Amino acid sequence: MAYRCESAKPHDLGRALELLRQEKLPEAGVVEQFGHFLVVREDTQLIGVCGVETHGRYGLLRSVAVDAGYRDTGVGDCLVRGAVDLAAKLGLSALYLLTTTAQGYFDRYGFHAEPRDEAPPEIRESWEFRTGCSETAVLMKRAL
Repeated sequence: MAYRCESAKPHDLGRALELLRQEKLPEAGVVEQFGHFLVVREDTQLIGVCGVETHGRYGLLRSVAVDAGYRDTGVGDCLVRGAVDLAAKLGLSALYLLTTTAQGYFDRYGFHAEPRDEAPPEIRESWEFRTGCSETAVLMKRAL
């Protein structure tokens, strides 16, 4: 099935937070940045979510979560591609992410690992960079 990514609506927040909890992903900053979150639905059920947190000219891809029953069906692909498109529409110059387990997954979308100390100050000052992700998380970047 081909999925469609769309902008999250205010009523999606509760289910989005539930998906993040299921994946043990941080909720900090989600409410404040929810205007830049994307969702995927099957019929009316929200089955995937991700966000583009903006920091000046840069974005931070975060909170990619897919309902366990829909893994390996293309939902994650739809979300990541949608986030890259959103970041470009927002006029951001690069999209960053931090991961401890999915570096190989994000490689296929044009992200590449970078030393954490090469992150721009705007990204280094984000909650996720400072506190939300362990220091062992790999920093990845995709130029836009």
